[in-house]
This record gives sequence, structure tokens and C-alpha cells, in this order.
Amino acid sequence: MTDLSTDALFAPAARQRYALRLGVGVPAIALLVGLLNGCNAAPAGDPSTLAAITAPTTSPASRSAIVLIRGWRDLYSDGIDQLASKLRQAGRPAVVFKEDQWRQVESALAERAAAKSLASPVILVGFSYGADDVILISRRLNEIGQSVDLLIVIDPVTPAEIPPNVVSCLNFYQSNGVWDAFPWLRGVPVKDEPARLTRHPPTTNIDIRTRPELLEPGTSHSTIAANAKVHAAIVDAVKRLPVETQN
Repeated sequence: MTDLSTDALFAPAARQRYALRLGVGVPAIALLVGLLNGCNAAPAGDPSTLAAITAPTTSPASRSAIVLIRGWRDLYSDGIDQLASKLRQAGRPAVVFKEDQWRQVESALAERAAAKSLASPVILVGFSYGADDVILISRRLNEIGQSVDLLIVIDPVTPAEIPPNVVSCLNFYQSNGVWDAFPWLRGVPVKDEPARLTRHPPTTNIDIRTRPELLEPGTSHSTIAANAKVHAAIVDAVKRLPVETQN
């Protein structure tokens, strides 16, 4: 069973990391963790091992997969597993990783890209801090000249700018008025690097609160990852891309 105590969630080094990431003080982070201890974390599910994207193979179908990254500490992230299942049912390989695996995923994808063994389309999906993470992964791939065909973020919290190597980017988020000033449990629009706009269309920022066809009752940061209407839109966007080609 996942240990949700404050000490287990945030050792001193982790408190410092998230304070820096969010731009708030360590005491504020400790307070936030205390509040989250009253929440139910999503079960850990069956997070993928890195073998899912690194194992040598001659099969094109397993050289590339849609990579999905869950939210921090698996909070509110069951919907990401459900989305991966729907993508698989649509004939698209999809693997889910925990948020704290993102740097390993970044390294694995960068190594495959450098070895010219990363098949396309390259598709990355993330929720909450996992959304922030897939943007950072895209930025790392940009440094080595690897394109990302489709980047999908759901309720990003503290997102970096979208780099020029991202061909298409969709951001599904839910606005919360004044509460969006606080860098947690929120979703915000993302911005493109200026260089990206000379090569590709701008990111499509979709505030689902303004889109009745996507909005579900009780929409919040805790429910958006499981929104079936958003899932359908994402599956449709993925299906518009070719199945697979070798770089």
C-alpha cells in the first residue's frame, strides 16, 4: 500500500525540489502535502518498466509506443490508465509510466533517438506534473534533433514553453479563475517558443469549461484525466497520424 504520510511523501530533498519547481517556500509545500494527505491517491496500477520502450527488437510495433505519464504520486491518475487502454483498443501501442520515472523515460527515448531506432510517430501524453514532464522530455529531444509528432498535455501545472520540434500540440485544461494563481492542482494554457511558430501551427489550448462538448459535471483537476469526452478527442487525434514508420 502506498505510504501517504507527509514524511514518506516529502523527505527534505524532495521538499526542496518541489519548492523550487513551484516557486514557493518549503513551508508552503509542507502545508500542501498535509492537505493532500486527506485525499485518496490513485492506486499505483501497473506502471511500465523501461523495457517497454528500450528492449531491442526487430518488430516495428514494439520499437515505438505512445508514452503516457501519470500525475504526481499517482494522484487523480486512474484516467491515464483508462486512456492508455482505449488507445490500445484503437490499435495503438501505449505504455504508462509513473511521474517519478520521467527522467528515465527521457533518457531512454533520447538514447533511442540518437541510435536512430526510435520509430515515428513519436507521441507523448501527460497529466498534471506528468504534463509538465512530457514537455521537458520534448525539449530534451529537441536538443538532439528528434521531432515529436504529437504532444498532448492534460491540465499542466507549471509548463515550460513548447519547443520547435513538436509538430502538433494539444492542451486540454480546465480554468479555475483566481485559483489558477496558485501553482498546484490547476490547469493552465501553454505557450510556444517563438521559433516553433515559424515551423508549425501554434499549440491548441482547449479550456474545456468553454467547450460544452467536452465538459463533464464536476470537472476539476481531480477528474479531468478521467474525462471520457477528452479521451475520445485524444484517441481521434492519435488515429489521424500514420501507424508507424522507421526513422
